[in-house]
Amino acid sequence: MSGKDTSMTASFTTPALANDFFAPLKARADEIERRYRQATPVSQALFERGGKVFPGGFTRDAIVRSPYAPFFARGKGAELIDRDGRRIVDFWFNATSLPIGHADDRVVTAVSEQLGLGSAFFGMTEREIELAELLTARLPSAERIRFANSGSEAVMMALRIARGFTGRNLLIKFEGAYHGTYDDVQWSVGPSPKLFGDARRPTPVPDTAGLPGGDGRVLVLPYGHTELLEEAMAMHGGKVACIIVEPMCNRIGLVIPPPEFFQAARRLCDTHGAVLIFDEVIAFRLGYRGAQGVVGVTPDMTTLGKIIGGGFPVGGVAGRADILAVSDPHAKNRVAHAGTFNANPVTAAAGLATMTALDEAAFERINTLGAEVRRRLVEIVKGLPLTVTGAGSLFKINATAEPVTDYRSAITADAAWEKLVSQLLLIDGFMLTPTLHGCVSTATRPEHVDGLLAAIAAIVRS
Repeated sequence: MSGKDTSMTASFTTPALANDFFAPLKARADEIERRYRQATPVSQALFERGGKVFPGGFTRDAIVRSPYAPFFARGKGAELIDRDGRRIVDFWFNATSLPIGHADDRVVTAVSEQLGLGSAFFGMTEREIELAELLTARLPSAERIRFANSGSEAVMMALRIARGFTGRNLLIKFEGAYHGTYDDVQWSVGPSPKLFGDARRPTPVPDTAGLPGGDGRVLVLPYGHTELLEEAMAMHGGKVACIIVEPMCNRIGLVIPPPEFFQAARRLCDTHGAVLIFDEVIAFRLGYRGAQGVVGVTPDMTTLGKIIGGGFPVGGVAGRADILAVSDPHAKNRVAHAGTFNANPVTAAAGLATMTALDEAAFERINTLGAEVRRRLVEIVKGLPLTVTGAGSLFKINATAEPVTDYRSAITADAAWEKLVSQLLLIDGFMLTPTLHGCVSTATRPEHVDGLLAAIAAIVRS
């Protein structure tokens, strides 16, 4: 594919096989688990040790695997070494947050220099201004920015700022979209078909215990359906503080809706005085000017995280100056935003080194490689009940022959089969998510890709 191909959404369907394609691998589940345990005895021992201090053995839900997650000793470039001494080629890079790979020399140097000067101060440093200047120069939506310590916190602050700016409470989010762990966005992230109700008007389903009620605060809509968004805004627009949307929805399968969906969201927010928020915690990875530069629509605010911290905890809320002004410490009825480590100099140094390295040429390289991975995956799964989705430097294999466009089409995938394939790949030395999400970085080499694709072909064609 051409290096200029941004491949906004690459989804390819194939006819389902007459027989049950997924059953033979699932019948091997016990054998595959035995092989994993045999390959990772040190990780197993460490997991059992961790179970004595962490509930269920984990302190971070995103890495949960059965029977346990691998433990790592170090990483460099696109390769990891686990505690059992095994070499693992990374194709997820800590949930997409390391776009130039592990322990990049430029980041190591920047961080080491800053650590020698101090890791945190009760004041400001020039590094945070430099990172903010870089980000506001690249993002079409960004006139001002505030830093935080995670994508979840960035989303929380964006919603509070939108509510403070509009004086309204209701937010619209989309079924299947994950926006972190703030109460008002943990609705209908992965709802059961027994609970999610009508496809045109989904029932808001709590994603976790401990949530307060969402009535009057959260309206859930199907992802990517322009007509239903228009209907909802016609009915509720005067009460809506904001629409929050992932321009590329990660949990659904790295899919991007048609341009008219984003154009409608922009128009409807303008018409009804609501704030349009793009959650680009992951999607900012799509291009030099983020996902908004790819889809051609400018939101009012953008939430950021992951790659802007260069491998350190980070979050950010960027947007229009008049909206962000409600967080001005001197504003009346302001939205307060504290944080001991907001814009700490180590994160700022790492983020600045990473984002400087991610120039337009670097994005061109990783997006071209991502498109090549997706193209070759389509060839591998041709004729099988599998689909390939993704955009930019990201890709996903879906265990379904159905086109994946929204949450309800995404859950037709056989999740048990996907987890077993991911486990087999980990045994073979390749790291994808348990749901077969992957990405490439500037450190990913052709031989890494060749090895992964050969391993996938051997599994799905066996």
